[in-house]
Amino acid sequence: MILPLSVVLLAASSYLHAVQPNADTCSAELEEHMKTRCSNFNARFHGFSGCSFTCQGKNNLGQDKIMKLNLMDGLPCGLCKECCGGVCTPVKIDFKNQLALESCGQQKGCS
Repeated sequence: MILPLSVVLLAASSYLHAVQPNADTCSAELEEHMKTRCSNFNARFHGFSGCSFTCQGKNNLGQDKIMKLNLMDGLPCGLCKECCGGVCTPVKIDFKNQLALESCGQQKGCS
């Protein structure tokens, strides 16, 4: 049975994501930030996972070293989530006072 093209497109549309206006810019700037932080440790960017990334290089003795660095607190990492101490955590919202959004990046003691 051959389905009409419109049915096939509708079936496939659940797997497609709409392009966000600044997604490429954000991704490029975030990637550049991670690469720069790695190069500050004489290492190169190795991988990314949620709110942290790894750099790989060699220490002064020529031995391999792998470092895990956290992204900055308050950086969005998911739907109603943000990075806090290298962990993607839910944003705290006071629904009685919707303007009182408690961001990890604004809290003291969370780095």
